[in-house]
Amino acid sequence: MLAVPHESAIGYHLAPMTRRLPPAAILAFLTAGPAVAQTDETAAPSLDPAWLESRNATIREIRFEIGDVFDLSNPEEDKRLYRFANRIHIRSKQSTLESILLSHEGDAFDARLNDETARALRARGFISEATVTPSDYDERTNSVALQVSTQDSWSLDPELKFSRGGGENEYAFGISEENLFGLGKEVTLTRSRDIDRTETFFEYADGNVRGSRTRFGVILTDTSDGHRRELAVGRPFYALDSRWAIETAFKDTDRVDSMYGFGEIIDEFSHEIDSFSLWGGWSRGMRDNRTFRWLTGITSDEHRFSDYADFGDPLLLPDDRKLVYPWFGIQVAEDDFRQMRELNDMGRTEDVALGLQFSMQLGYAAQEYGSDRDAAILHASAHKGWEPGGTGNLFLVDLQAQARREGGQTRNSILTSTFRYYRRTFGRHLMTARLSTTIGNRLDAENQVLLGGDSDLRGYPLRYQSGEGSAVLTLEQRFFTDKYIWRLLRVGWAVFADVGRVWGADARGVENLGTLYDVGIGLRFTSPRASSHAVIHIDLAFPINAPADVDSVQLSIEKKSSF
Repeated sequence: MLAVPHESAIGYHLAPMTRRLPPAAILAFLTAGPAVAQTDETAAPSLDPAWLESRNATIREIRFEIGDVFDLSNPEEDKRLYRFANRIHIRSKQSTLESILLSHEGDAFDARLNDETARALRARGFISEATVTPSDYDERTNSVALQVSTQDSWSLDPELKFSRGGGENEYAFGISEENLFGLGKEVTLTRSRDIDRTETFFEYADGNVRGSRTRFGVILTDTSDGHRRELAVGRPFYALDSRWAIETAFKDTDRVDSMYGFGEIIDEFSHEIDSFSLWGGWSRGMRDNRTFRWLTGITSDEHRFSDYADFGDPLLLPDDRKLVYPWFGIQVAEDDFRQMRELNDMGRTEDVALGLQFSMQLGYAAQEYGSDRDAAILHASAHKGWEPGGTGNLFLVDLQAQARREGGQTRNSILTSTFRYYRRTFGRHLMTARLSTTIGNRLDAENQVLLGGDSDLRGYPLRYQSGEGSAVLTLEQRFFTDKYIWRLLRVGWAVFADVGRVWGADARGVENLGTLYDVGIGLRFTSPRASSHAVIHIDLAFPINAPADVDSVQLSIEKKSSF
């Protein structure tokens, strides 16, 4: 566990504690400072999960306690504003939570499954906290009641954003509801502008269609350079012990791709994408805390390129490509998670996977299937975590790889890696180090390996350098304060240093400036009440060895998914 090795350790590792807390206590804990770790030595043996499992106890009934956004039993929140917010908020329906549960009445009591259920509930943005615990053991029937306690997030999110990063302005306005009528359905409608395009965006997503395990999602956009339409429906591996899955997805995109050098557009072309996939998988379920899944499917992926009238003749126009291929794959998932706090968020429980998460797919595209070439195709990813030295340290590794073998050559091979190290410092605060690398070889002409203000080199313009590979090292000291503005916003701050470079020749001849450095300081704001889990970054970054045409101070205001 990642914890402070002194009295505030419980503020960062909640697994033992959250099994006995009702929502009001959870919310009180979230708003409190570090506390002294305590154990409940008086707990009845009949409620000890290991004891219940050894007795082969069953689940007699499932009880729900669904907490509102604000806890009115807390004097600091029993105020007019918060009472009004609770009144207009539509609380999650019990049927919505039932569709997510992994245990049912009559099932054997399983502590591991209870923990996984709590993670599944917290993974839905409209639930800020969740615990699943046994209660009221009945010796006569050898059964328990299962207590499901949750705390709702504020799911209606008016989207109003103006941000600046790497010298570019972006904006967005609209509305998003992640728990429509308390049913767990998501609807988003926004209008936005970023460095690439202006977009009107609509999305509808249902994670449990009519209370089933079926998921459905649709995205429709109208953009200044085309459109995007996506549809996906299927039954996923919704739990570690799931035995089968099936899904199909369609994608139709028409857009303009811009290629960059020194933060400026140096090439543009039109890009049309039509793709379709259908896949299924099966598994024998959990074995020795691990699950293996076998997958097979078919994918059609077509890309068409043409001149973009507003730009003229492209410097380098990619070749059209159509790949139709059956594929086989494997997934491995280990059940090894930690509940942590003040890591990449503030005021929330974070579920961190330490166990191995691995997937690999191998396919073969052939002209007789409708492809325009014969090619072997690889996609793979892996994640693993460790707690070196025990309390107070965390090390996470993420790897992704893709490649295509055709005509005796390996093309568009891309290997990305992210290494993250966390260590508690200055009491409850946190030092982080992150090394991100990308290694490319014979990239398709529409792909660039880019480095700049939007890829962790915060002292430089967006998409400033390009090449065949990149590496960025970020060192950051994070500070978590006790400020809780209007019981809505948590506040933190950080000091950081970034070092990055690209290597390899860019296909369009962009000069490589070597290793670039910056230092900076920033504020962080997030609301544990909101379902979006967004963290607002306000950073001032100072490039150290930048060319004269780069501003000496870079201001960025961005919404990100983590601290």
